[in-house]
Amino acid sequence: MALTGIDAVVYGVANMEKSRRHFTDWGLRETSSSADTAVFATEDGCEVVLRPRTDKTLPKAIQRGSTVREIVWGATSKADLRRIERELARDRRVTVDDDGVIHSTDDLGLGIAFRKTVRRRVRNRRQPMNSLAAPDRVDARATYHERARPSHIGHCVFMAPDIGKMEAFYTERLGFHVSDYYTGRGVFLRAAPRGGHHNLFYLESADGRPAINHVAFGVQDVHELFAGGTYFQNRGHKVQVGPGRHHISSCYFWYFDCPAGGATEYFCDEDFLTEDWMPGHWDPAPETFAEWMLADGLKRPKAQPPTREKRDMKLRQKPRVRERADAA
Repeated sequence: MALTGIDAVVYGVANMEKSRRHFTDWGLRETSSSADTAVFATEDGCEVVLRPRTDKTLPKAIQRGSTVREIVWGATSKADLRRIERELARDRRVTVDDDGVIHSTDDLGLGIAFRKTVRRRVRNRRQPMNSLAAPDRVDARATYHERARPSHIGHCVFMAPDIGKMEAFYTERLGFHVSDYYTGRGVFLRAAPRGGHHNLFYLESADGRPAINHVAFGVQDVHELFAGGTYFQNRGHKVQVGPGRHHISSCYFWYFDCPAGGATEYFCDEDFLTEDWMPGHWDPAPETFAEWMLADGLKRPKAQPPTREKRDMKLRQKPRVRERADAA
């Protein structure tokens, strides 16, 4: 089944105003807004949909409070959609809405939907970088970013009580591919044989309950990631962890708490995999999480109190100012 990746993420939220501000500051473009719905878009057309968590039209929540209610997957053709509909209808409820979007649930109880993809090609804004052996930017200054403008939604991460069950559902029923394992603790899955390292990551739940961990948004390069994270933090949003760089997937990351549920992540420089890739088995130890990382972001330096030398200088300058005034 030819799936292209995540087309949309639908949240049910407790506070629409805070959630709307979060994704506005995040760098997404708000495409529609009403009292009970806000829709944001990435550069390639991926959508974030916000609705009140009390909205009866939302799929059932997998946890209390604000959280992801549904992931919409993009398919390449209507024929693929029909195959998905038939496959899921074998053992669960499936509905098709007026727009032809297929709705059902996965084995975590999470809402899943499928539509002909709306994603479009994104213009390459990645900057050339110079090294001693290969100066790729010649007679030109670098481009500087004020903030990030995410290009796409790359992946979602969930806590799950049964990792094997989730792997079986997505690989056997929907044709996903395993990229890597946290041995005994988690599985990284991608929707297509060729593409970014993972679109889903299921991590063993410590309390046996399902939950959203984070939704990840791709940016062009590490320059945009640092600019976006710095801008977002300076807007008052709380860093969860980062910036840093993962061992698994190789990508740079920066995570922030999200009022819509879990966290949101900026990432870039993700491994691109093909049919030839062989999944690895990684020890799920803390040191495997990142090659390097900062715990709480990059903060603007606070104003420092004057040193004794500066205070003395100010005191010495005051009489001179008065003497000039008297002379005048």
